[in-house]
Amino acid sequence: MKRELEETRRQGTAMRPLQVYHMRSDPGAIDVPFHWHENAEILLMQTGTLALQVEAVPFTGRPGDVFFINPRELHGMQSASADCAYLAIVFPLSWLQFALADEAEENCLRPLADRRARVTTRLDPALAGLAAPLLISAAELAEDPAPAGALGAKAALLALAAQLYRAGAVRRISRDRPAGDPLRRIAGYLQQHCGEPLTLQRLGEEFHMSPKYFSSYFQKRFARNFSDYLTAVRIERAKTLLQQTDAGVEWVAQQAGFSGSSYFIRVFRRAAGCTPGQYRRRCRQTGTQ
Repeated sequence: MKRELEETRRQGTAMRPLQVYHMRSDPGAIDVPFHWHENAEILLMQTGTLALQVEAVPFTGRPGDVFFINPRELHGMQSASADCAYLAIVFPLSWLQFALADEAEENCLRPLADRRARVTTRLDPALAGLAAPLLISAAELAEDPAPAGALGAKAALLALAAQLYRAGAVRRISRDRPAGDPLRRIAGYLQQHCGEPLTLQRLGEEFHMSPKYFSSYFQKRFARNFSDYLTAVRIERAKTLLQQTDAGVEWVAQQAGFSGSSYFIRVFRRAAGCTPGQYRRRCRQTGTQ
């Protein structure tokens, strides 16, 4: 696996490793470059449209759609409308396991946690209709600090797992996707080198393609152009630096690969709906990591 694409942010707490995100494209836009993590991530579309890509497969999310992103699946998403909003629940599948090795544990929960089974990415409409209220309930209960909140959230997600198996939305697999997949290699290279000057010429040479062919290949595999994707990667790097350091905007811009602070502030404001300084203050106030 390309470790530079791994999202290592802690989700929830050690005792409640579950995180709920209420994602909205106002202010700013939703633009999440390719990444993967060891957790499962479930998305429930609420309003607008979302462009989602899981591995090499593009999807368009609309209200009522439910997407299940399995552990270690490479994925990224962009808001495709100004009113895009969705609920995201991120958690380790091992959190649902039982201490007692009973039938449900051995036949259903352990294969998911051990990545010997995977859930279909887009749930069919009937199954999504059953999943939506369970996800909404899990999200509400997860944000209840009482111990019963965690118990209720887990119960809702276990009920969802039962629905997934009942509907035939889970299948056994034999191995992970090979780490040498070109999509992963290109995304990993951009993640690792985004602070450097990157051109189609350089990327073409790195991946043994002409600049023109690389541009066409990138557009096809990433469902967006090279320049826009690289900007999104650099914005995510800048957000991390703003959260984790007290460095000035000029330094953050340079480390993230932007040519100057004025250009960086302008692009950041367009993407995030606020200036870098406002973003840092908001993160500090809310305790965002």
